[in-house]
Amino acid sequence: MVEIDEAVIRASKLHLPGLACEFSNPKLELIVGDGIDFVAKAKVESYDVIIVDGSDPVGPAQGLFSAQFYRDCQKALKSDGLLITQGESPMFHQSTFVELNRCLKSIFGSQKVHTILFHATTYPSGMWSLQMATKASLNPKADFNWKNADTFCQRNNLKYYNADLHTAALSLPTFVRALLAE
Repeated sequence: MVEIDEAVIRASKLHLPGLACEFSNPKLELIVGDGIDFVAKAKVESYDVIIVDGSDPVGPAQGLFSAQFYRDCQKALKSDGLLITQGESPMFHQSTFVELNRCLKSIFGSQKVHTILFHATTYPSGMWSLQMATKASLNPKADFNWKNADTFCQRNNLKYYNADLHTAALSLPTFVRALLAE
């Protein structure tokens, strides 16, 4: 995990102790630094998954929405790797949402980029997105294993996620399809 602001880590430990307990997980290498620079210097094909949970594209986070950053991410991913990034609101930040989707499609290929919608009531419009890009031909809807998902949900007593929600999140409303020209 690369976090640019050490204050975020301290605040998480103070206010989100249930989540922040993983900062002491021995599997975690926590780096306080610039994620954009980190990915630019990453070894070729060194990561299975890259998750980008950046803020809106202003100030230092603006680079998290650049083509160069996503080219560096693609380079750092293994041949079957995948990238997930927050993709803004298709209602509130339409231009950023569309530009990011186009950027990822230009780098990974249009068939390898998938939009995931979910409810985040504390975010503008309540509708937010994730953009998923894969180097392989993984399709998170067509290749979805319902039985494994149901078993995982039951075994872990999940309160929100389930197999129906998974496929629904990948089923885009008509206005989003039109925005993305899908």
